[in-house]
Amino acid sequence: MNRETREVVVLGGGISGLTVAWELKKAGIDVCLLEKANAVGGCTRSEKRDGFLLEKGPFNVIVRDPSFETLLDDVADDANVVSASKEAKLRYIYRSSALHTVPTNPIAMLTTKMLSPSARMRMLRGLFISKRCGASEETMEQVATRRIGREATDTIVSAAISGIFSGDIAKLSLSACFPSVGAIDQNARSLIAYGLKSALTKKKKRAPRWRGMVSLDQGLGALTHQLGEKLGEDCIKGASVQSLTHNESGFTIAYDCDGDSHTIHARRVVLAVPVEVAQRLLQPLLPNAAEHLSPIKSASLAVLNLAFRRSDVAHPLRGFGFLVPRNEPEFPLMGVLWANSIFPHHAPSDQQLLRVFIGGARDPNAVMLSDSELIERAQLGLRDILSITGQPTLTDIVRYAPAIPQYHKGHRERIAKFRKELAKLPGLFAAGNYLDGVSLNDCVRVGAKCAADIRIELEQDLTSPQQKTESPCPVG
Repeated sequence: MNRETREVVVLGGGISGLTVAWELKKAGIDVCLLEKANAVGGCTRSEKRDGFLLEKGPFNVIVRDPSFETLLDDVADDANVVSASKEAKLRYIYRSSALHTVPTNPIAMLTTKMLSPSARMRMLRGLFISKRCGASEETMEQVATRRIGREATDTIVSAAISGIFSGDIAKLSLSACFPSVGAIDQNARSLIAYGLKSALTKKKKRAPRWRGMVSLDQGLGALTHQLGEKLGEDCIKGASVQSLTHNESGFTIAYDCDGDSHTIHARRVVLAVPVEVAQRLLQPLLPNAAEHLSPIKSASLAVLNLAFRRSDVAHPLRGFGFLVPRNEPEFPLMGVLWANSIFPHHAPSDQQLLRVFIGGARDPNAVMLSDSELIERAQLGLRDILSITGQPTLTDIVRYAPAIPQYHKGHRERIAKFRKELAKLPGLFAAGNYLDGVSLNDCVRVGAKCAADIRIELEQDLTSPQQKTESPCPVG
């Protein structure tokens, strides 16, 4: 049984944990990361196969945060940023057995065939003038219905949110999922007037280096892979954490790796694991903190990469792809991305690569289907709408159960209480997609903030009179 002592141990090697560990290592802090899988990255992984670039999870990112720019700079010697094609701005929604372009201006809103004439007028009127929110927290469904009407909510909003959270707008909290949009809902009667005023009075900020949707030439998984490589021996893969205990000198983590049991001691620990794992590890230490996490459930999801010969796909596939609203319950898919129409290097020139999403709130048990059942369901949904003939030339299936945490009503209050409980045990930190956002930008931002908090605490320790007289942290 091996025993080891580190200043900081990060549990979880997804993008959140990797960000924390790498930022600490860059600062010269003794850090170790434990990852259960045999590769880091969590769902942010990429694979090259037979001339295809297969994304296992996130497909693209819009760089909104300086912390994300910093990570991209850190891997710039090994991976290059690539921009999406201009055609990727075109997005579609499946409605009534057809694909409709998502309206992005008043004229398009008045002419779109995916909504009835009365629904178009209601949506447009709501953008110009509608009621602000009240004092109570509202779901996305409640806010959108109040602002733009029931039909537009069921069709456009439900499809868009499904593409982000794979969730149910009748349960998801607007203020938790999109705090900035929630702030607008509090302050603006006219959304269009608010947007114009903001554009005219907005202070100039440093423009991001990359605009719009981007990825990496080797896939987004190259980011997490390279961060793992940079951590080197400080990244232990195949480490399944069994327990987390606390004593006077810090924390002890028991984990299994390569068939053996190990322990590692640390002054500080970062929980960068899925919410379900965080709850399990916290239960013996901080049962109240674990209890605040218990209502947070995650949507399940199956992601299929399917390739077809271009000659077998009659649809031109110009654009990003399409999403499916909740008022199309019989359609078997959540959505489809046209991968190499967005990033041409994802497939050979004579092939078309499609990313198909099945499951989420509309079909929670889909991840239990066999590979053949999932492929059959995907082909059923694709055949007519994209005019596909022939069989796939490549298939790849990844199941995530759980996948995306659902920010239901009360989420922000639960997380605030959780953090208050966590603070009762000094040296214990949390990072992850169940806290303040599910996107890559959000996870990196939260991870970087966590690392900064640890650095501040360490600096305070160094200047503390008590720390100057303390002996080194003992093992065990």
